[in-house]
Amino acid sequence: MAGCCGAPMIQTTLSTLADLLEERIGSAPGLEAAERARTLRNHLVEYVIPRERDLDAPLVVVILGSTGAGKSSLFNALAGDSLSKVGVVRPTTMTGQALVHPSDTLPPALEAMEAAGLLESMRHPSGKRGLLLIDAPDFDSVEADNRALARRLLEAADLVIYVTTDTRYADDVPWTILGRARERGVPLLAVINRLPRNEADQVTIMDDFRRLLVAGGIEELAIGDQVQIVGVDRDDVDPQVDGLAAAAIEPVNRALNRLAANDAERRELAREALQRSLSGLVAPVRELAEEMAAEARHAVDLLKKRDAAYARHREVIDDRIDRGTFLRSEVLREWHDFVGANRVARVISEGVGKLAAAIRSAFNPGPVAPTQHVQESAFADLIALVLSQVDEAAAEAASSWASNPHGSVALEADPALWGVSPGLGDELDAELEAWATGISGEIAEMGENLRGFAKVASLGVNVVGTGAILAVFIHTGGLTGAEAGVAAVTAIVNQTLLEAIFGEGNVAKFVDSARARLDAIISQVVEAEASRFDGSLPVAVSSAGTAEELLQVAETLATRGLG
Repeated sequence: MAGCCGAPMIQTTLSTLADLLEERIGSAPGLEAAERARTLRNHLVEYVIPRERDLDAPLVVVILGSTGAGKSSLFNALAGDSLSKVGVVRPTTMTGQALVHPSDTLPPALEAMEAAGLLESMRHPSGKRGLLLIDAPDFDSVEADNRALARRLLEAADLVIYVTTDTRYADDVPWTILGRARERGVPLLAVINRLPRNEADQVTIMDDFRRLLVAGGIEELAIGDQVQIVGVDRDDVDPQVDGLAAAAIEPVNRALNRLAANDAERRELAREALQRSLSGLVAPVRELAEEMAAEARHAVDLLKKRDAAYARHREVIDDRIDRGTFLRSEVLREWHDFVGANRVARVISEGVGKLAAAIRSAFNPGPVAPTQHVQESAFADLIALVLSQVDEAAAEAASSWASNPHGSVALEADPALWGVSPGLGDELDAELEAWATGISGEIAEMGENLRGFAKVASLGVNVVGTGAILAVFIHTGGLTGAEAGVAAVTAIVNQTLLEAIFGEGNVAKFVDSARARLDAIISQVVEAEASRFDGSLPVAVSSAGTAEELLQVAETLATRGLG
């Protein structure tokens, strides 16, 4: 039969919620919030959506309890046969055991668990029609997989039978499980096993247990007016079925038999359990939405700090390139001595034509131009500058992230964020070589187009190219004080050399273009280094949009429900 109302609105809302929860799981790897989202999604896809589509499917009744509480003993008693292993020292129920009436079938979620080896279904004449009775693993098992399966079965239950003992009913772990049962609103029956023989002591224990139920808000999970608590004396056992005595658990059996015999009552319980589950989704969905909105703000803040760190150190790179202060003085002096800077400086005032002649005489004939060494040294100095600044930016950004819980998760996932990427120097060197090759090609082309080919040829493309590269790296405008020495003279020589060949306006345009391409290379490097932080951040700025959608879903569930 179709869902409670067949309402397209609630079906669409639940489908949307499942997608948003899946997105949430992926957006917060390693965070506790992802596990809570996974729990909600399991509950949604394994119980809420299937139940909404079919209120007449068999009820899933799950027996939950601590190790040795007597879950399997109760299961065997209800089955009237020894179907589940019983133990009081260690967990004996390693997978879920499902008692199924021969005419019933498992819902898809439980079929998937059985296919995965997590559940064993037993079709048995004692199974109750319309009820699937499941003996779950211990929710406090020493095995993590057992604990996870017990919690997963809780999410798939229409009705929970909680089993505890006279000595364990107040333990912390069970109340964590009962707290989740309260959140999702699943109806509850309770069995206190191994009560002392003294009737007064039994009353005291059962009254105290009910007090705890009321205090924890779990009394609201009653099928009727209040949660039914069944007390079982420690002597109430039946060795023939390896379980509890039938008379001792008669109230539980009576309640289940009534549901099995009455389709309308069973359907009403299914509808009530579903409505409670839908209502129970509102608070955790709102909580997730608020978390994601807060995380989006954290992400924005973290990325701003990252951006600020890299921006500061990018400014340092630009400033030192502008002033040429990253270049070692011995490199500039080597070029200065080769060009004959002193000789050139003396004739600067006599005009570009004479200067060009002086330059040609300085180069031809003359010593072998140290172009390769100067260029390699200049690139090595530039690479060292970029690497040191990017490394400092990474350390600064990482330090600002370390005190933030989401930032610290990113740093733990990728400790390399504390420094520059390995191999970056080689990558940058290759980029600079390509940039220099482009400059040489442009110089050759400019010489031909501007009828300066003879001048370029007489000096050599590599000589003019090296001068052009140094012209990009240094100019006199940014040099002051002690910096002005050989760097200033080299800047003047290179500028004048290029202007003598190509003309002042053409040189300015050429240098600006070359510098823009160099800036693009450095920008790409810095941006790629900074973007590593994006990939490791366990939350995203986009979480704000998902948070808004989750709030809309919560509002729909709160106001519409099943209609």
